[in-house]
Amino acid sequence: MSRRLLIAACAGIGVLISSASLGAPVMGGAGLLGVGEPNPLVQEARVFCYNRRTGRFLHWGYCQRRVARPRVFCYSRRTGRFLHWGSCRR
Repeated sequence: MSRRLLIAACAGIGVLISSASLGAPVMGGAGLLGVGEPNPLVQEARVFCYNRRTGRFLHWGYCQRRVARPRVFCYSRRTGRFLHWGSCRR
């Protein structure tokens, strides 16, 4: 069963490679003269940031990613009472 699968995969790759060569231009490099020029139909894209919940536009440019850091708090080990935000000094 695996040998048949391998032969079918090789045959499929061979068909894909040969079909790509059929799409090459007949005149060789003559069809590639304008490749380096920019396409006049393509406009410059601008990136903008928006609120994902409401879809409202916020500003032009990338949204700043917020790094989610776990908050550390200090508590009294004797009573278990919250003291302040931030790590306790030893």
